Amino acid sequence: MNNGALVLAGGGVAGIAWETGVLLGIQEKQPVTAAKILDASTVLIGTSAGAAVAAQLAEGSTLQALFDAQVADETSELFVELDLASFGAAIAGAMAGATSPQEVRRRLGAMAIAAETPSTAARTAVIEARLRGRSWGERDLRLTAVDAESGEPQVFTSASGVTLVDAVMASCAVPGIWPVVEIDGHKYMDGGARSGSNADLAAGADPVLIITPSSEQTPMGPAVPPSELEALAPGRVHVVYADAASIASFGTNPLDPAARKPAALAGREVGRRVAAEVAAFWG
Repeated sequence: MNNGALVLAGGGVAGIAWETGVLLGIQEKQPVTAAKILDASTVLIGTSAGAAVAAQLAEGSTLQALFDAQVADETSELFVELDLASFGAAIAGAMAGATSPQEVRRRLGAMAIAAETPSTAARTAVIEARLRGRSWGERDLRLTAVDAESGEPQVFTSASGVTLVDAVMASCAVPGIWPVVEIDGHKYMDGGARSGSNADLAAGADPVLIITPSSEQTPMGPAVPPSELEALAPGRVHVVYADAASIASFGTNPLDPAARKPAALAGREVGRRVAAEVAAFWG
């Protein structure tokens, strides 16, 4: 693979808004660079929130239109309660005593399957509202998920025989919050159960721009694991992290639709600020 790649990480509804804002901010300050990043030759890799943004870009939606939707008062997003402390404790519990990452994912999958969540129909309506044409198109679009029963990672592409709506919904199926997505007899959950960014899927691409709605260091460790960055060598890599103002804009519940506008605005400021740096990197 000789093309560049844009990697969009997970981060809830706030993450969707923030990533959209970052890209718009880059476009406002460095339109030529933004056009290169969004060119049809660029590989798009999305996890959870990033899967929604990547799919929207693959469909050809403009950043301005996507940003306007994030700052609008009206939304099709559902409100759900999310206590980050309790959610983190559940993840820590799944990790305790596990002998492998796959075992951790199986435990999270069991939690996801057993959880009481909004209906699949209600969740499908949300994902459909995010997408314009609901078609994969011809872009190299890679959306991550995890088999909730086996713990095996899955990468959905246009060749997978899966609808774009189902692929995005699976990638965004936060365990314990949203319903698992059944596809061809398998139950899938959020791609973030493997990694927040799954950046190593861009191996072979050059350059690789990673946008993640989190600080460089998180309570769970580095936002982008060093092993994933190493897997991208010898390709050039640049990561855009969320600053303190952005983290504050997400609030205590990144799944709350009310976080959309402040997150989008904070993201745009980050994008404007890093635009020159990204332009020099992307070349």
